Amino acid sequence: MSRALEGMRFWAFAACLLCWAVPPPVRAQSSHSEDSVKAAYIYRFTGYVDWPEDAGAGHPFVIDVYEDPGLAAALKRLLPGHPINKQPGEVREVSRIQDLGNAQILYIGPGHADFLRAVAAHQSRSMLIVSDDQQGLDLGSVFNFVTVDNRVRFEVSLTAADRAGVKISSELLSVAVRVHGGRRQSDYFSIPLEYSTRQASLN
Repeated sequence: MSRALEGMRFWAFAACLLCWAVPPPVRAQSSHSEDSVKAAYIYRFTGYVDWPEDAGAGHPFVIDVYEDPGLAAALKRLLPGHPINKQPGEVREVSRIQDLGNAQILYIGPGHADFLRAVAAHQSRSMLIVSDDQQGLDLGSVFNFVTVDNRVRFEVSLTAADRAGVKISSELLSVAVRVHGGRRQSDYFSIPLEYSTRQASLN
């Protein structure tokens, strides 16, 4: 499958998820729309990442969220009925490094560079870090959200992925806005932040 077709499939799937992620009372609020876009991205990432075979085998797929209740709420709305790697998804909100357990994904909200740096320095194998920080990749995250022209984009660090022991598919790399540790990839894919609000007007 060509990169263009793969990117379109990725976008269409994630766009559909946005309809489920945002409940009617808050669809018109842009902050909730952005949370839902990021939640859809995180869920979609899981289908393009290979974890070690023993990572979470036989247990729920856990996503820890640090200091971002809006994103945690969006994930909690999204995951029921959508298994991850054939396992039920579970979202936990954490506030300390000591709270981190056997999560496959850790999302760190914006404005917490020190926490991101500390976690990356003592990162356990198989935990994929997703951040929302201008220096996210430099601080140790595998995926980092950025906003370009009012659109949520993401960048990837292959160096951090290797350190975490996870493998990212070439299809996902092809739709990243920037790949650290590999060549720059295509710029054709993004989800508009305003998508949820426009979609809500059609429902």
